Amino acid sequence: MTIMGVHPDAVSFSLLGPVSASVGDERVTVTGRRQRVILSLLVLARGRMVPVATLVDAVWGERAPLSARARVALDVVALRKAFRAAGHSGTLIAGTRSGYRLCTERAGFDVREFDDLVAAADRAAARGEARRAGVLYGGALDLWSGPALEGVGGRLTETAAARLEARRRTVCEALLTVGRGLADDGFFDEAEQALRDALRAAEGAGATGPAAEAHLALGRLHLTLHRLGQARRHLRAAATLGEERAVGELAALAERGSGAKEALDLVPRQTVR
Repeated sequence: MTIMGVHPDAVSFSLLGPVSASVGDERVTVTGRRQRVILSLLVLARGRMVPVATLVDAVWGERAPLSARARVALDVVALRKAFRAAGHSGTLIAGTRSGYRLCTERAGFDVREFDDLVAAADRAAARGEARRAGVLYGGALDLWSGPALEGVGGRLTETAAARLEARRRTVCEALLTVGRGLADDGFFDEAEQALRDALRAAEGAGATGPAAEAHLALGRLHLTLHRLGQARRHLRAAATLGEERAVGELAALAERGSGAKEALDLVPRQTVR
């Protein structure tokens, strides 16, 4: 039965975190590292043919056994069975003697959704629509649930994972830029949301530099809004992560003394008309 317009054979793939797949709401059981590697490369190819030799190299590298091609074929058979068990009735993995590909007509990919959101955010930023860009960049980063291709391993997939992680860091830095710009323009609520999203993404990616910059920007924003306690917390976090500018700003804040009032909220804000 089709529910709310979703085709019963609709498949979704996730690579921005642990590798997973589902048919509708039913999770596909993918067992073993070899199957995860093969599925990951097929998903990354987005419908293009992946040569058997590439799959063999990804699974075994230079230590491929003589039976490697046969084992890949058996793993593909097992993947097809797993998708059928989850409710997929069509042909999902097409194959020839030379390789395999995903039939992606009804497939959803978190990587593609990430790319689409980032492209839309880039366009919004180029048009000067900073608030919309912040929402779109934040939505793209929210798709991540862990390290890219988590639990797969292998040279080829690790290279692909590194590219995806580099993209995540780039988007995180773009969101930081948007957040700082919103703060400069007086859109304080939107700036705080963007900077918090960037901080969460940076911490999730283990990106110390962007995380320190996010803490510094949040500390400065809270100083602007006279939220001194929150400012100290973020500036200390930035200093702990090696952000030297935060050290000086903490010292300047300390010189203001304990008599400074908190949370005055008297700073003029931009409002959406």
